[in-house]
Amino acid sequence: MDLNEDPKDLEQEYMDFTEANTLSALERAVVGIYVVRETPGSNSSDVGLILEAVVLLRDLENVALAAAMLFGFFPS
Repeated sequence: MDLNEDPKDLEQEYMDFTEANTLSALERAVVGIYVVRETPGSNSSDVGLILEAVVLLRDLENVALAAAMLFGFFPS
């Protein structure tokens, strides 16, 4: 996070979750953790990592694990 970065840009929420929305969001994401929550119409949930518009990991147990795993992809 840059000191001049707007905190509202760190989290996006999509209510109408379709394949097109997902691909659009992934193309704009440089680094991120995504969370797909269960909804009444869909009982799928997922937590994963995005790096340079590529999904690196899927089906992680929780956001804390995703955050810890994300640090492993950055060079020291």
